Amino acid sequence: LAELLALLKRHDAAGYLQAMQQRLARQGLLAFVQDTVAPLTEQVGTAWENGSFEVFEEHLFTELTKRVLRQSIGALPPGRGPRLMPTSVPNEEHVLGLLMAEALFALEGVDCIPLGTQMPLLDIARAAEAHAADIVALSFSQAFPQRQIPALLRQLRAALPAHIALWAGGSGTARLAPVDGVRLLPGLADALDALATWRHGERSP
Repeated sequence: LAELLALLKRHDAAGYLQAMQQRLARQGLLAFVQDTVAPLTEQVGTAWENGSFEVFEEHLFTELTKRVLRQSIGALPPGRGPRLMPTSVPNEEHVLGLLMAEALFALEGVDCIPLGTQMPLLDIARAAEAHAADIVALSFSQAFPQRQIPALLRQLRAALPAHIALWAGGSGTARLAPVDGVRLLPGLADALDALATWRHGERSP
């Protein structure tokens, strides 16, 4: 991934996009998300934290990577189900985790309802009912205050009808204790496991 990081440090947006699209073509979307985007996101985050990446360089990475992922998701055929609504709570603006999960779900034929990030909890619940969602999937990055997550999940679980599953994923959930009525998915593989379980009829967390 050093080549990709170097392109970002040189502020070569066109070169980065070309390199990412070449990797996508070679790897296929599943491996591209798991073996390129996920570890690259982690490395960029580390570089930003230790000061070797500027804020604007991290933003460039995010925007260009979002573009590649959204184009890839848009090229897939419509999903057949379940209906899944990926989003995040207020003050959680990191979107790449959501897009990575959405790409994997879309590859599995899930019907994803994209509403973006930072949705108020009651609006998430209302949207889930309006769209007849089967699953609401939230993403929490490592930057989100972990101590706030359990209360937010319990509040949203109480606002959602019992038949709508609530999943929470992302690196921010890696060390969370279990929350009643919520399935925690700290890794991308956990998300695919949850989908397989749901499809086998075990819809309760």
